[in-house]
Amino acid sequence: MIVVNYLASAALFCLGLYTVLTRRNMIKMVMGLSLMESSTYVLFISMAYRSGSTAPVLVDPPKGRSPEQLAAGNVADPVLQNFCLTAIVIGVAVTAVFLSVVVRIAQHRRTLDADRVRELRG
Repeated sequence: MIVVNYLASAALFCLGLYTVLTRRNMIKMVMGLSLMESSTYVLFISMAYRSGSTAPVLVDPPKGRSPEQLAAGNVADPVLQNFCLTAIVIGVAVTAVFLSVVVRIAQHRRTLDADRVRELRG
């Protein structure tokens, strides 16, 4: 367990939450959401880490050890790593959709201020 990674994840999440709650610019709000999302990646990777473990898939195992010995031994958790990779791909797509919506709002309303967009709703 690496405590620094958990603290960094919490700090990133809090920074993203602060950005979302205090900024009125919609692009900055999307970036805050992206920061919060990135904190979950750090958390997942930190949870998958095991001290002294090896990669779950090795092309060339270390000398003196067979792949069967490694599979029965201490290996990193591949499920969380795969989940993190999937979350990164989905997160990039969601961020792209959010930014495209912000661009359309800016083109239509001529502002990026979330409060002004709410006022113009009618």
